[in-house]
Amino acid sequence: MRKLLAVFVCAAALAVPAAAPAQTRQGWSYAYVDGVATATQAGERGRPAVTLTCRPPDGDILITDYTLARAARRAQRADVRVGNLSVNIPMALEGRGRNQTVVIHLPQRPPMLAGVQPTDQLSVTVNGQTRTYGGESGMMLKDVAYACWGS
Repeated sequence: MRKLLAVFVCAAALAVPAAAPAQTRQGWSYAYVDGVATATQAGERGRPAVTLTCRPPDGDILITDYTLARAARRAQRADVRVGNLSVNIPMALEGRGRNQTVVIHLPQRPPMLAGVQPTDQLSVTVNGQTRTYGGESGMMLKDVAYACWGS
């Protein structure tokens, strides 16, 4: 009877679908689930401040900022900076009211990722207002990109 119970417990443990455990690093949480790499930094009150996401096969990195929506009214472009490298790319506002977010699509394999150093920070500027993400934000962007692209 004990052997039967042990076999049942082992079989049940193997049947449960596995997901990559979330990792935390300097205020960032990182997860790779169902082929989607996601890094999130929480702001005050525990709400997300920014989310970096990449899903194959398109490979575009989405930067979703939850704090810049008010400054982004009527804006069409955003400056994304990692360390000393910067790109000016189109952005969009999504959602309504308090749930409005700034969404930036970084094209697949942007050249600025090649020079990311461990101490570089990611920042986004919209309509003259800059939001610099703390911790290892530059490396988190690079980790999300490489998890998505596989190299």
